[in-house]
Amino acid sequence: MKKVVLSALAAAMMSGTVYADTLTLYTDAKTGQVFTTGGEGRVEMGDFIDAKTVDMAQRDSESSFSEYKEGMKKYVNVKSHAKTLDFSGTHYFGLTSNSYGEKNWNGGDKSTGFELRRNYVQVKAYFNDKDYFRVTMDTTKELESTTSYATMYAKYAYLYLDKVLPYTGVEIGIAHRPWIDYEEHNSWYFRSINKVILEDKFSVAAGAAGASKNVGPDVLNSADLGVNFQTKTPYFSSELGIFNGEGYHADKAANNQQNSSDLSFEWRLTGHIMGNGEKVGKYKVDKDTYANISFAGLSSKNHKDNNLIVDDAAEYDRNAYWFHFVYNQPEFLIAAQYDVNKDKVQIGGAETKMKMYSVNAEVRPAQDWTLLARYDNMKTEYSNSASKNNANVGDATQIIYGIAYDYNKNVKFIASGKTVDSKDETTFTRADSTTATLGDVLDKQSWMLTTEVSW
Repeated sequence: MKKVVLSALAAAMMSGTVYADTLTLYTDAKTGQVFTTGGEGRVEMGDFIDAKTVDMAQRDSESSFSEYKEGMKKYVNVKSHAKTLDFSGTHYFGLTSNSYGEKNWNGGDKSTGFELRRNYVQVKAYFNDKDYFRVTMDTTKELESTTSYATMYAKYAYLYLDKVLPYTGVEIGIAHRPWIDYEEHNSWYFRSINKVILEDKFSVAAGAAGASKNVGPDVLNSADLGVNFQTKTPYFSSELGIFNGEGYHADKAANNQQNSSDLSFEWRLTGHIMGNGEKVGKYKVDKDTYANISFAGLSSKNHKDNNLIVDDAAEYDRNAYWFHFVYNQPEFLIAAQYDVNKDKVQIGGAETKMKMYSVNAEVRPAQDWTLLARYDNMKTEYSNSASKNNANVGDATQIIYGIAYDYNKNVKFIASGKTVDSKDETTFTRADSTTATLGDVLDKQSWMLTTEVSW
């Protein structure tokens, strides 16, 4: 019923009686008199509250509001044209010790130090329940990086619009490339200790005058300027994108667009056997069961080597494709992939082909504990160099193993190891005029202690 405040006149009619609760009043339809009880010819007027009770409630409310205002003084006002601002962060800190098979080019055979392997801070500005703009800043400083500082990049900066097509949203800007994020959120959950095989450099050796050698695919990274259409249905999901092709942090990548209109076409097509494709990227590995089969790849014309980008001879066409399978249930996970990457130099037509396969597994023997392992194998073929093929240049294997403990929903601790075996038999001359085999320099044994933090 409708509630109103009882007037002073009505209060006087009630002989000064104070009611803490509501009071029902009645009126005589003929005389207009007001009564506190019902009776013949009396019509209910509604529920009323006495003025003193209202006054007391108002004073209590004002007191509570004053306390609220006083407490709010320690907070900073945030203004935005967005409906909602969603802040989050992901941070990977580690202590790493590397031992090399032979002395490194700089004269040392060991390196130990702390690493900032990922430092994401991001905000999503939601315009409604689904559409938003995301900015993610990334700072990384790893032990084998060639710079002495932690460089900050805009890892992601894109507009997401939901359902621009049936079951399909789109990212516009520095957006996800179709593959890396999928693998890291569906089958390889330990980016904090190692990248997925297609993005990885197994081992890096720093040399004199800033020169360096490395072994590992290093085919693509996770983000680039472009557009990415993402489709999700129960039994099928996909990502189809067009990008500049060099990635979000290639130092000289922008030069590629100064003299070329060629772009990179990239895709992922995934079948979801269990019918839970709408949850792709958001699975809970200790609760969900899923089985996914993927075919993915890219075609990038006029691709450029980051270190030789001013040299026309360094321009090449890159075509790659790979197949991937993952099965997970709460007790364990198993995943495997086969990858082929072909780089064809535009001047001269020489082709480099990388063939790779990777297998990784998890076993969860007890709540909050995970045992993990991964094996990578890479072989490189050169169309114009029998000597490189005979010397196994670019060939290597990598084994990763470890144990992880979920401290709580925000923090995870990992102890892990990594063994890299480079097959490269070519020799080089050190600064002290001695010779060494490159494969021995790139052989590596690593031990890592890692802390993951997410909020």
